[in-house]
Amino acid sequence: MKTTLDYLKDRYSEEQSRFDHFENKCTKLLTFTTIVIGVVTAVAGANKGAIFHPQSPAGWIALAAFLAGAFSIICAWGHALLALRIGECPVLPRSRAAAEYLATVDADSQSTYLYNCHIDTLEHLAEVIDEKSRNIELAYQEISISAWGLAFSAVLTMIMEIAK
Repeated sequence: MKTTLDYLKDRYSEEQSRFDHFENKCTKLLTFTTIVIGVVTAVAGANKGAIFHPQSPAGWIALAAFLAGAFSIICAWGHALLALRIGECPVLPRSRAAAEYLATVDADSQSTYLYNCHIDTLEHLAEVIDEKSRNIELAYQEISISAWGLAFSAVLTMIMEIAK
């Protein structure tokens, strides 16, 4: 049982490191998307908001691409915020009652109790991390969509300006 408990302790440490890794990714992603939203907002207001007053079919296409890109980056921001959400971070029992129970029972009962604590906490921690991972993956996909939409809108707008 000692080997099993040592293994579970190592897994718990690894999962806690994985949790911290995802939290750091969420923070960076949220910062990045917030900056991009600010830049997109500034660009939208440039030239008296000319992008919102299309006068040709190409202008309408540029506006649609811009709106799709803006919507996607806002969705990415939302998913990054969901991934960062301060929620329950499962930890091993740390109460006085748990410590007193461990002090009063025999070694086999201690091992069984610790085994169950580790298993339950690891299962719950893995679920929390997987949820963060899903939201981060969605945010990355949305950033990609946004980049394509905004880039297409920018290129089309530049071509229209040059062609004037």
